[in-house]
Amino acid sequence: MACNSSGLSAKPRAEFTQLACLDVNGDERVNADDAIDPSLLPDFNADGANDGDDASFVNGIDIQLNAAAKGDACTEGSKRLPEYLVAHDFFSRAEVSCGSDDRAVLVLGIAGGVGNLQDDDDAAGVRDIVDALLRAYEGEEYDTIGIVAGSAFYGAENAHTAMEEWLVNAATVHLERFPCLELVTVGFSHGGVTAEVMATRLEAAYGDRILATVVLDRVDEFYNGDLASMPATSLLINVFQTSDGFAGDRVNAPNVLNFDASGEFAPRDGHEGGPMEPVRHVTLDNSKSVRQWIVNVVLARS
Repeated sequence: MACNSSGLSAKPRAEFTQLACLDVNGDERVNADDAIDPSLLPDFNADGANDGDDASFVNGIDIQLNAAAKGDACTEGSKRLPEYLVAHDFFSRAEVSCGSDDRAVLVLGIAGGVGNLQDDDDAAGVRDIVDALLRAYEGEEYDTIGIVAGSAFYGAENAHTAMEEWLVNAATVHLERFPCLELVTVGFSHGGVTAEVMATRLEAAYGDRILATVVLDRVDEFYNGDLASMPATSLLINVFQTSDGFAGDRVNAPNVLNFDASGEFAPRDGHEGGPMEPVRHVTLDNSKSVRQWIVNVVLARS
């Protein structure tokens, strides 16, 4: 996978993973049994070794797969390809330093839907926001790790619940491994629900290290995971628009910062361009002004 682009200018290389295919022992579950031989797992931290560091991302989960869906997803030539990537620089690992003066941040973006992250057009708006945050943090001399994922773990019995479990565990592994690491999560549409679930489940142990959870036009229709969780103490930045039927909405809570972006503009055809028009659900994450507002607010809170 070393030749594949991450779609991020700040971190141009990535390790891509099709998560259902982590079931290396074929028992229709992804769990610690699949980590017995780490050489069969992806090199998540891009250190050139498939070892215990990589096994950690699988050891903490137990996800039931649907045999037919897993078979479809993991068949050669499948239209369903990687829905998870960990980005890194050309010549460095997906890791950070935690010396006495070091600052570090994990920026994790969750798109509403992903079919193949090896296609740069997939999750383009979320990638642009993640990339802008990574570049801004690096400008402030932070070490960074970048992750992009979909909101669904294809091949699982419950794709949304499984992705919630996977991402909570992945973030936990990074936060435990690097004690200076802080977290910013960005979720769009269904990914906004996933981002809120992540923040809620991580708050008790890592609340002081969650810099912000940014949600753009959270949509819970057809989302089959946790619809009740909402972070109670960490900062939730709620970006929404009211121009169409998939609009998000204001959230009234003391830890929530709302931004009605209905007056902002984005290219008519999203990442493919076109004339500038008022944002809609499908273009909110492609708005340059919205992206810059998010960067400014998140960096000011860091």
